[in-house]
Amino acid sequence: MYLKIITFLIVGVIGPCAVALQTRPLIADDDVGIAEIEVIGRRLPPAASEPLFASTVVDKSFLRRSPGLRLDDVLRAVPGFGLFRRQPSRAAHPTTQGVTLRGLGATGAGRTLVMLDGIPQNDPFGGWLDWSRLPAENIESAVITKGGGAGPWGNSALAGVVRLQGRVQDAGHAWSNGRAGNQNTFEAAAGASAGFQDAVISASAHGHTTDGSYLVPAAQRGPVDRRADNRGFGGDAQIAFPIDDATHATVRGSYSKDRLINGTDPARSRSRITDGSLSVVHERGADRPAFQFNAYARDQSFSAIFASVDAQRSAATPVLDQFAVPASAFGSNFVARIPLQDGLSLEAGADIRVVGGTANELFQNFGQGFLRQRSAGGDQWVAGAFTELTSRVDPRTTISAAIRLDAWRQYHGQRRESVLADGSLLRDDQFAPSHGTVVNGRFGVRHQFTDAFAARAVVYSGFRVPTLNELYRPFRVGNDITEANTDLKPERIFAGDIGIEWDSGNGADFSLTYFRARLKDAIANITIRTVPGLDPDLGVFVPAGGVLRQRRNLERITADGIEADFSTPLAENMTLTARYLWSWPRVARSFDQPALVGNRLAQVAKHQGFLGVSVDVTDRWTVDIQARAASTQFEDDLNERSLKSYVVSDISAGYVVNDNATAYVTAENLFNRRIETGVSAVGLLSIGPSRLITAGLRLTY
Repeated sequence: MYLKIITFLIVGVIGPCAVALQTRPLIADDDVGIAEIEVIGRRLPPAASEPLFASTVVDKSFLRRSPGLRLDDVLRAVPGFGLFRRQPSRAAHPTTQGVTLRGLGATGAGRTLVMLDGIPQNDPFGGWLDWSRLPAENIESAVITKGGGAGPWGNSALAGVVRLQGRVQDAGHAWSNGRAGNQNTFEAAAGASAGFQDAVISASAHGHTTDGSYLVPAAQRGPVDRRADNRGFGGDAQIAFPIDDATHATVRGSYSKDRLINGTDPARSRSRITDGSLSVVHERGADRPAFQFNAYARDQSFSAIFASVDAQRSAATPVLDQFAVPASAFGSNFVARIPLQDGLSLEAGADIRVVGGTANELFQNFGQGFLRQRSAGGDQWVAGAFTELTSRVDPRTTISAAIRLDAWRQYHGQRRESVLADGSLLRDDQFAPSHGTVVNGRFGVRHQFTDAFAARAVVYSGFRVPTLNELYRPFRVGNDITEANTDLKPERIFAGDIGIEWDSGNGADFSLTYFRARLKDAIANITIRTVPGLDPDLGVFVPAGGVLRQRRNLERITADGIEADFSTPLAENMTLTARYLWSWPRVARSFDQPALVGNRLAQVAKHQGFLGVSVDVTDRWTVDIQARAASTQFEDDLNERSLKSYVVSDISAGYVVNDNATAYVTAENLFNRRIETGVSAVGLLSIGPSRLITAGLRLTY
């Protein structure tokens, strides 16, 4: 109930207050009238090497008109973008919300870096994302770059990077958006800004609440099953001000909380995140040197309870209580762009990120309560620097080359287990520090053959250091257990893209990209035991119907893929967009698990597609129809359990009431199709959300 009150206050209080701000002059002059205050939250323009890499831009119009409830729902319009499972973030456990691109091995940690205005958003402990704190209404645009390798991003950007640009805040303006729907769903967001001397001060808030859908189909459901109930809220405030006529700074702080009931009553998770950042941008024009500096800090807490359910699904027993998982991060990044001469430009930069975290948990419950307690965690830092030269060899040809050096260190690693009743120690492991350096690079060329046709090619390498979560924290889904591994090595990727682009000049465009990637030492959940009993090596008890896995490095994964993107106007007021991904990642080498060689990676569909039609019916009415599809994929590394293919349709319609108000309705999973998101060793299915219909009102002041 308290979240419904919060969402009401967001729209009902902040909105009118913002109107009041707008109607009062901020700076008055009797002779000249009201002075205009410019938006000063500047950003660097795209790098000269940007056209060489495969990127998809999701613009403001698409974000606002999409039927998707959450930002990750909207970005699924790009095939290959996805979380660990098919489940959207509003119905997924927080630790499974890491981003994957191109099907390069789905993991909870993800292999993709997500940034908001240059600030990393990946969880410092686990690498995943809290999508609830990134409402689509707060985002101006998203650029999804697939592959790309070494450059300004470094660690975590193994498969690519998602760059989010926050909403531009004009002084003296405000906005709000509220929607409600079935499943007792309410979402609201609002923001306002005001000018003070040369600065712009802005704030926004958001809240969400939904009873959600059941995560188990009706035929298998029991008394213990509950809907995926999700509640949360957050807010941020920032001040942007000029340092001189070409240099601007932004100071920002944010706070968010979220709670999820993960399908059964005991299985709950909670998260809290507080962060702050400073950004300084210097930019005088394309022909002058420019730079951007970001510094940030983040503090967070997380807790989760995992439960085992009996065969009749009549009782659920907590089997793992991660009652406190505190984590923190701080870091900075810097990039400078310097135009040289004769079409040559230099981009150089450096970054560092320091993270720490500990998982505190109760485990081993045979029905009479927890018997043991465990604490496991450590610290980690990663620092790197890069240089990239880009040259316009001639008016039609661009060449770019980059080199990057990174260093990393893991330290203070520990795992302590004790008897809960008397505190006596069962193990007290202090892991030796580990460290390393890695050199990566990329080289690309793009040639514009005609005004309409261009081709590009790029080769690159990259890396990803294991997260603290992968090193130290085990987890459980029902009776399936996954153990941590402190011996994990960093992942490496060596890859190449070849692509062609066609732009008709009248709105129709097409791109086609072939990629091949070799992923070395890929971290995957490897099956260790499928029969009940105590595993002597890991000291873990496997229940009946359960599976024991451990995170381990696979020597080599090879992935081939084809991406296609086509857009064309069907009429003056109608646009068709079609996207397709064929991805074939498979295990190419595994000395410890030779039976896996040749297997497809789990949680990756070979075929993924998107089809969308956007129609401006009249000057006031708009309609957007979308369909997403994916072929069969395997649930497990042994390729013994599979998830069926699916096609899902979404639709939204908007009506412009006036210059300041737009009403809309949306329907996700319009035909209520069942999406299989998981299957256990005994055949228990997990499914995605059922049909969700919402109606809302978007206001600007």
